[in-house]
Amino acid sequence: MAEPPPPPGPPPFLTAPRRRALSALWLGSAALAMAALAGELWLRVDHARAVRASERVRATNVFFANSMELNAGNRSLWRKPWRKYEPGARAEVVAGGERFVIEINRLGYRTREFSPEKPEGTARVLCIGGSTTVAGRTNDETYPALLEAGLRRRFPGRSLEVLNLGVSGVTTEQWLEWLDKLFSYEPDVIVQYQAINDISWLHLPARAGERPGERRFRESLLLERLLGFDPAVLDPGIRGTLRRFGEMNDRCRARGVAYLTATFAAPDASRASPEVRRHLDANTVFWTRHFPIRSYPAWAAILARHNAQLVDFAEGRGVPLVLVHEQLADPGLFIDVCHFTPEGIGRLAEAFLPAVAERLDHLPWGKEGRPPGDPHATAGAPR
Repeated sequence: MAEPPPPPGPPPFLTAPRRRALSALWLGSAALAMAALAGELWLRVDHARAVRASERVRATNVFFANSMELNAGNRSLWRKPWRKYEPGARAEVVAGGERFVIEINRLGYRTREFSPEKPEGTARVLCIGGSTTVAGRTNDETYPALLEAGLRRRFPGRSLEVLNLGVSGVTTEQWLEWLDKLFSYEPDVIVQYQAINDISWLHLPARAGERPGERRFRESLLLERLLGFDPAVLDPGIRGTLRRFGEMNDRCRARGVAYLTATFAAPDASRASPEVRRHLDANTVFWTRHFPIRSYPAWAAILARHNAQLVDFAEGRGVPLVLVHEQLADPGLFIDVCHFTPEGIGRLAEAFLPAVAERLDHLPWGKEGRPPGDPHATAGAPR
């Protein structure tokens, strides 16, 4: 009986050198996968530290802990969330020795009752924007209310009012849509302070829609870190925001209404403690949840690009601009990446005061005649 044939040897392409190369490739791939897994785990541990730091801030900072009340975002206040307050709504919270009271007037704004028809001889200023405009422990401690108090000191005996028409969560798109409504209140000056809602709720979601694959990759902390984030990719959205500022200015000017906008302030992380820097990292996650960015410096780079382009745009188009970001950067004035402490809210009012006073100084003020000149009116005037 014939002997069986010998078992077949390895395929000719699996020579000894090739087997060694494949083994090395497999080991290298396994090592790379382990390193990636270790990196992901380390970043998740680091992120958990940031979350814990933010929780400690919440436990020790009554304003951050009650930010929904401070920024008039309490759910009980809304007729249509993030668009329209319920007329006559009221919310009150007492916590940590602080009393937060939000009162919405009959027209649906967090300001005192006012007549839509402007009283004769009165100068009327409307402040518009998102939560950074509407924020305050009470209606009298919002920046528009504090701005009014400062203007009354500058123009004693004159009839003037500063109305807070801010609505938490709104973007420049909404304000452009509502501009005719604003004109119906016969303003002499409109002051607009906002940026973060456009970046967070318009520009970043648009990027996510354009790059769904990149959006999914960024769910991994390691891939997000490796991919980084180039703020220049948001330039189309930023240009849209700037165009809306420009249109607001043009339409106001056509109606004889003075318009002011501003750069947007954020805390300078280099001046913050390590604990606060971790808190800012954790808070950035909330604002960038549509396109994950978990690093506050990356967020700050987006805002810096917005501010720089706004300055150039305003100079080129003649849009009056207050450089708020240059005046408010102390981390001690902020409770998160954009909202202010009560002290910071007061500083925001001070930042706008000279520019608004300058515009009021040029009004006829009805039958009483022009108000007396203010020697400080041009200090800190907008660019």
